Amino acid sequence: MTNEIRKCVGLEKYVTKIMLGLGVPVHLGGYRYIREAILISITDMEAVNRMTKYLYPEIAEMYNTTPVKVERAIRTAIEASWARGSREVMEEIFGYSSALVPKRPSNSEYIAVIADRVRLDYEGNILVS
Repeated sequence: MTNEIRKCVGLEKYVTKIMLGLGVPVHLGGYRYIREAILISITDMEAVNRMTKYLYPEIAEMYNTTPVKVERAIRTAIEASWARGSREVMEEIFGYSSALVPKRPSNSEYIAVIADRVRLDYEGNILVS
């Protein structure tokens, strides 16, 4: 399913641009995991409701690691993003920023909001393979 999504012109690049705007550090492993989670969630929004049973194991298998390590790496990357990301981009994507709400969003909320935003922006492109 993810390979079909990547055929969409610029989708992965668009997700990457949003993540960079949000300040997700590229050097952290969680960066890759978040991107994968977003790409999977674009076509299967229920995936974010099954993070521990489906999404983390799926990503762990892709990267030959464990679901626990995937969850921790994603959490660490989100914490770093929340501390250093662009307030304007956060407000545009989430409707609030760390300046207004100091508590970071949960892993599932972070991924779901970005995936939904990308899905809505690219809805026409995803339907065309």
